[in-house]
Amino acid sequence: MRTLLLATALVVLSLHTYGRKVEGIIIANGESREVTFDIRVPLLADEPNFERIQYKVRYYDENGKKQTLHPDDADEIWFEYDGMEVRMISCVNTIGAGSMFSVARRIFLKLEIDGPLRLYRYYYKQTTPGYYGGPGGGFSGGTTYTVDNLIFQKGNGPLKQPRSLGWKKDMLDYFRDCPDLRERLESKDLRRKEIEAIVLYYNRHCAGE
Repeated sequence: MRTLLLATALVVLSLHTYGRKVEGIIIANGESREVTFDIRVPLLADEPNFERIQYKVRYYDENGKKQTLHPDDADEIWFEYDGMEVRMISCVNTIGAGSMFSVARRIFLKLEIDGPLRLYRYYYKQTTPGYYGGPGGGFSGGTTYTVDNLIFQKGNGPLKQPRSLGWKKDMLDYFRDCPDLRERLESKDLRRKEIEAIVLYYNRHCAGE
């Protein structure tokens, strides 16, 4: 029982966040301005709540008034958090990000690698189903947690979320503009776990082909 109560308390705490003021930049229509962001951080985490920032972020304007910024309002936001440089780019939402009730038109995605082929990280909630047979033989509820996926974008084209099933075939089709990269994927010189290396190879050898 004590273990169950502790686990429940940890889950509840993980759902709570606190605000941290962080200096940063908003870029919109080619112009940048310095602001102070109110970055939400989960109590048990060591990084910002990126899933939340994808849809909106609060900041203080020059008069000290708190404002809300959505991806429709800017091209990009930038801030530094505990030595980590964070760039989040406003992208047209072609991956269906959002809730079952509402799909956002645009979304801020955390930029991992810049270049002709960009690599983003997308955060979303995932829930394990509940089951019977928990402590005391009763029903144990499911657990909700945050996971992330890596997303491609060529130039200003649509976002590409690689398929889980048929990944290799999907990537061979997506990189049909780069025969050298396709060959390396086909021969397994580059594998699914080497996404960053795939992006760097494309930007060095394939861009402009």
